[in-house]
Amino acid sequence: MKRSAYVPRLLELTLGQFFTALGVVFMLQANLGLEPWSVLQQGLHHALGISFGTAVVVVSTSIILLDLLLGERIGLGMVFSALLCGPIIDVITALDRIPQQTKLLPGLAFLLLGLELLAFGTWLSMKVGLGCGARDALMVAMARRTGITVGICRVTSELTATLLGWLLGGQVGIGTIVSAAGIGALIELNFRLLRYQALEEKHEYLSDTFRHLVLRR
Repeated sequence: MKRSAYVPRLLELTLGQFFTALGVVFMLQANLGLEPWSVLQQGLHHALGISFGTAVVVVSTSIILLDLLLGERIGLGMVFSALLCGPIIDVITALDRIPQQTKLLPGLAFLLLGLELLAFGTWLSMKVGLGCGARDALMVAMARRTGITVGICRVTSELTATLLGWLLGGQVGIGTIVSAAGIGALIELNFRLLRYQALEEKHEYLSDTFRHLVLRR
């Protein structure tokens, strides 16, 4: 693969992270409770006095380290996403163009819009084939090490993130339930509408990227 081929892939990955970040901000401003990992990130934001975006970077990089410790391979896309999404969230928040909702129906509308943006951003980020998400890799690693199904590992990791985040001051509410139940279905719907076969995607890992960018002349 030519080095120049990485430019459009990284641009597309950046666009995917923009939509993901925008979705998270809409969910924050819905004011109905956050999806599990965002509860943890908001908890760290309150407990440590850091920005929400910085908390996103802390959580994402921590998960990547766990993936590595558990023997999972990581890709450039995983690292890129971990470092990029948080700062974009902070920029969107600082622009203050998305008002916080105080009523149920507008809040639900913001929550659903946020979930759809997150699902669309997930598609954009995955289709470039530069590595699956850090949380997905963690679920697979947990399942491989424990012999428990991936589904149970996902529920366990999300419940743990929610509990830790709630203890640290993160917001748990109806939005947390809707997000946990709905994000998987929305991602699947987007994949079907966009005719994307996630299981057929061949991801490139850091060793492959290093070979293409550094070793290949």
